[in-house]
Amino acid sequence: MDFNSHVDSALDTLLENTKFLKEMAAAVSELDVDGEYAKMMEDRARRHVADAENLIGLKSKHKALDQELRQCANESSTLEELERNWPKRQEATEKKTTNVKNTTEYKNFKKTVEDTLANGDDSEERASGNGDDNDVIVEDDMEAGGEIFSLYDPWSKALMRNPVRNTHCRHLYDRDSVYAVIKDNIGIRCPVLGCANNKYIQPGHLVPDLKVQEMVRARIAEEAMEQEASSSEDDEN
Repeated sequence: MDFNSHVDSALDTLLENTKFLKEMAAAVSELDVDGEYAKMMEDRARRHVADAENLIGLKSKHKALDQELRQCANESSTLEELERNWPKRQEATEKKTTNVKNTTEYKNFKKTVEDTLANGDDSEERASGNGDDNDVIVEDDMEAGGEIFSLYDPWSKALMRNPVRNTHCRHLYDRDSVYAVIKDNIGIRCPVLGCANNKYIQPGHLVPDLKVQEMVRARIAEEAMEQEASSSEDDEN
């Protein structure tokens, strides 16, 4: 296993630990009258995000050093020349800093942790049909395997306009969102919480889903009708 794979495994473990802590908090919620366990869980989650920042920073540094070493090797005609040129280039590369918090990988990790902590807080509201529209789940028919999925993009949280399906895990994304995310970063995995697919997303993995596209169009039309009806009521009042 290479260095980046070890880092990815560590990040996955941090996410799984966060999920476990959330499940434990839900299990002991009635006993946690003073909120002590809930506070401990939030503190631990913040540490997980800080640990992820450090890990992603190391991963970014390792990637930069690897690329620089390859370039230095290609530009060196002999091993002696490589050994002579590499120390200075290594030092210069290590001095470069990366704002990890601005990277897509860090933002995705932090968002996943936040979503994990928030999940279930308004379960009663969602069950009664008064939850956020972003949590609408659609159950497909048996012809499609009885899949359950959301019509909302996991990155933008907006209603997908052009849904594409990951052929390796069957999860859906908005085409513009996923291409924007993977454009400059080849190390992005499926962002859906609990997804077991460990393959990095590549354009060749993504295929348009025409059936879901029709569902999206129906949802857009439904929302337009609701908005029109609401406007008419306002005009009458």
